[in-house]
Amino acid sequence: MYEASRLERYGPTQRRLLEVLLHTPGGVSVEHLTRELGITHNAVRTHLIALQRDGAVKRLGQQRTGGRPEHLFVLTSAGRETFPRRYREIAESLIAAVERTLGYGALDKVMHGMGTEAGRRLVPARSPKASVSQTAAAMKDLGYEASLSVSDKRGEEIVARNCVFHELAAKYPAVCQFDLAFLEATVGRAVEHRECMLRGGRVCRFGFKSK
Repeated sequence: MYEASRLERYGPTQRRLLEVLLHTPGGVSVEHLTRELGITHNAVRTHLIALQRDGAVKRLGQQRTGGRPEHLFVLTSAGRETFPRRYREIAESLIAAVERTLGYGALDKVMHGMGTEAGRRLVPARSPKASVSQTAAAMKDLGYEASLSVSDKRGEEIVARNCVFHELAAKYPAVCQFDLAFLEATVGRAVEHRECMLRGGRVCRFGFKSK
């Protein structure tokens, strides 16, 4: 089973509104939505304002829809992501195929390479490396629930309370190489995986060696 989609956080009318937009990628007017949803213009506008504030919907410029010009509304990329996506199943199939075809060592290298590439996209070549705090913030945006921890004994650490690959990493430990390579590429320092949830830790804790 895939995870419950973010669509479920919306009420039935907003879910239906998003579905109408999904099926009409060219954009939909308020008038069209009132007919599809069977509610008033004011109710449609109220829902659209809430969905725009949430980043799921955006308004296009005025366009003719057969009569007087009207604003059209479309889904944003974030809005499309509210619908179920089976990324985990696809990722697991790819990982299994690499390990089965090329072996565990190759999978380790593939995951490391993917992490390095992701880190380089975050910090483009020739630009200064990200600080540990900036990297922690980026990881939080990716769903890791990560934060910076600083102590005299341990120095700077990133503490992640949610492993976004937890189930995959439990089956394929090489997946952890993604995180390590990502951090090395982003911060520019060697990384120590000091605590790991897969090894019984309460969090994933990453330390950074001195340059």
